[in-house]
Amino acid sequence: MKLGAIEVDILSIAEKKGKAGIDKEELLFELARVMKGIAYPDLMKRIERLREGSLITFEENGPDDFTVFITAQGTAALKS
Repeated sequence: MKLGAIEVDILSIAEKKGKAGIDKEELLFELARVMKGIAYPDLMKRIERLREGSLITFEENGPDDFTVFITAQGTAALKS
């Protein structure tokens, strides 16, 4: 899977959080620090793409909240 800059940013942020994962609010905050901004629907498309590629897992915490966890494949993708 070819990763774009935003996907790499998402994986990098998730990797820093390790097994604790990163929730939506913190992910959006961290992404805002490294880029101008991202529309929520675009973020969700990219998260879904990473999930489908088994690079992250995604846990819903409520109707509009989630936590992202990087997988071993996601960590390997960052290093390649």
